[in-house]
Amino acid sequence: MDEKLCHCGLLTVLILYGFRSRRPKNFPPGPTALPFLGNVLNLNLLTSHLFCLPSCFQLRRTYGNVYSLYIGHRAAVVVSGTKALKEALVNKAVDFAGRPQDMYFNAILEDRGNFIADYGHKWKEHRRFSLMTMRNFGLGKQSMEQRILEELKITISDLKKNTGKLIFFIFLFFYNCP
Repeated sequence: MDEKLCHCGLLTVLILYGFRSRRPKNFPPGPTALPFLGNVLNLNLLTSHLFCLPSCFQLRRTYGNVYSLYIGHRAAVVVSGTKALKEALVNKAVDFAGRPQDMYFNAILEDRGNFIADYGHKWKEHRRFSLMTMRNFGLGKQSMEQRILEELKITISDLKKNTGKLIFFIFLFFYNCP
């Protein structure tokens, strides 16, 4: 009896979770998500040295330049392609400016403002303060320009060395940091 009750309870939870994770109206297309896991299995995170890049290329071919994924229970929209990126980041910049809110993260920060906060009043205050502080350290001055140009030359030479190869930009920029 207890075993049947557990199975019914588990089935009920899975069905309710399945209804909860359905794509909202006007949401971009994407692969079907599994309960609790989402689309993590679609990304082949462990089988590729480039993380999920090959999987993302395949999903782009299947669903187009704008598609959606579920990472666990959290929905994510992936935008790729020059025109789609320009539309999202330039023409609709304010709509895409926010960051996902996490209750654990917010509990740790205790609603204190910080530089990784969601786009809003607190974020704008911190940005203004950061820019003022960086100007005091030389941002926008000739000395800073020379440093930036030197780093740019190094980055350009690295890009030229890898012409025709797939470049994982995150590594390129992290490894060029002193």
